[in-house]
Amino acid sequence: MRSRRTCYRKTGSRSASPSSVRSAGELDGFSQIDSVCAQTLYSRSGGSRRPPVSVILSVTSATLKKVSGPEASPSRSLAFGAGSDRTVSDPSPTQFEIRGADWLSLDEAQSRIFEDVGRLPAELIDVGDSLGRALAENLKATATLPPWDNSAMDGYAVLGDDIAGASASTPVVLTVAGAVRAGEVPSTPVEPGQAVRIMTGAPVPAGSDTVVRVEDTDAEANPGRVCVLRDRDRGRNIRPAGADMQLGDVVLLAGHVVTPGSVAALSALGLTSVSVVRRPSVAILATGDELRTPDRYDDVRIGAGVPESNGPMLAAAVLHASAVPVRLGTAIDDEHDLRERIESAADADTLVTIGGASMGEADLVKRVLDDLGFEQSFWRVRMRPGSPFGFGWLPRQDRKQPVFGLPGNPSSAFVTFELLVRPFLLALAGHRNILRRTVRCIAGEPLKGPSDATCFLRVGLDSASHPPRITLVGPQGSGLVRTLHAADGLAVLPDGVREIAEGELVDVMLIDDAPAAEPFRAV
Repeated sequence: MRSRRTCYRKTGSRSASPSSVRSAGELDGFSQIDSVCAQTLYSRSGGSRRPPVSVILSVTSATLKKVSGPEASPSRSLAFGAGSDRTVSDPSPTQFEIRGADWLSLDEAQSRIFEDVGRLPAELIDVGDSLGRALAENLKATATLPPWDNSAMDGYAVLGDDIAGASASTPVVLTVAGAVRAGEVPSTPVEPGQAVRIMTGAPVPAGSDTVVRVEDTDAEANPGRVCVLRDRDRGRNIRPAGADMQLGDVVLLAGHVVTPGSVAALSALGLTSVSVVRRPSVAILATGDELRTPDRYDDVRIGAGVPESNGPMLAAAVLHASAVPVRLGTAIDDEHDLRERIESAADADTLVTIGGASMGEADLVKRVLDDLGFEQSFWRVRMRPGSPFGFGWLPRQDRKQPVFGLPGNPSSAFVTFELLVRPFLLALAGHRNILRRTVRCIAGEPLKGPSDATCFLRVGLDSASHPPRITLVGPQGSGLVRTLHAADGLAVLPDGVREIAEGELVDVMLIDDAPAAEPFRAV
């Protein structure tokens, strides 16, 4: 059995209800959330320890809340645009509150998930394979680049004083003393009255303080000589040594996600391999007798089943989150089948189940998890879609495995993954920025949702208007699939707000990341 130090849950009692609320006015909107997230995550891999998470990572409103006590106030201020706050008093007991304390707010659920997350160990990989991976350590320049002054132009290296006053009518004629190309070392210095032919990137010969661009010269009329026709480049077109990086400079920070530009920087540092955080493996288990894979799609056509779209969708979403999906197939509503598949996921860093999490008699996932020793953190969240969402820890031989129980409706599974699973996986993978970008938009139509839960609506965004204008991309039923691919983002209706009128400002979480390149594997 491989030993993995993934995410160990702390023991002892804890409280997870907010004790203090910072108003939206204390923050500069959603732009600060990612930096707060980065500061609150910490690594278990040794060295200096960052503070544990005490701030909720919330995209449900422009507020950050600390976790440790009862609600600070019977009402709260919700931001609806610059300079405009709408205060919503606590409603009378709702369906969520009547069902008891197990129904957490989205803020509380996020806090519990993130309170003990740790970065996975590092691994060494080829620079060419590092695209999209998070660096495990700061990387410093081991050389000064460029190591010498070099030419920014094709032209002639000269002394600036020699070409003073040069023009087409009064050209300055200089003797060509040689040539230097990129990668060559100049053999002789430039003396007064001389010029050296030079190429872009080539080291500038000693004595020269100017490179005259080739288009400001005429060398054809005088073999062995060059006529300088303009003096506009005196003292220019030379890139100084160290202009790119100095020896010892921190060039890339730990947690930086490698881009094509980063690959250039890594190569410029002389690296062929780089230390990155290991990508978490995520076991994905879809459940339900009603699910039909493509080989049984005829059942769907006659109304005898529903397409199994959640497993492939979440495998793709896991790839988006810099993790490696491991498909466990589709389990029927049978405790033995569920148990076997869940036990087969013991090596995965995280387990995600889909469906079987509601109140129905056939919803067996929770029962099987409990039989396996599941340590439940919570199993209901006040959010729409996605309220039947659970989180906890499953004892394995060498650790406790984080388990996410997602609802079975496609839109519910998608939204809960985006809000509660994706940031967790990015943190495991060492990313510093783990939240989606959020923008403030104008509602192009009335947006409605339940007043007793944080609501997320699939919307399209018209970026031609300023601020961008949003409209619903279609019906918002949690069982619908078509609106998922059509949506540019999720409009946020905070808990306690039933409607945002047309023309009002609303925060929208964008869902526009590029996919990862590595395919998922199946077992």
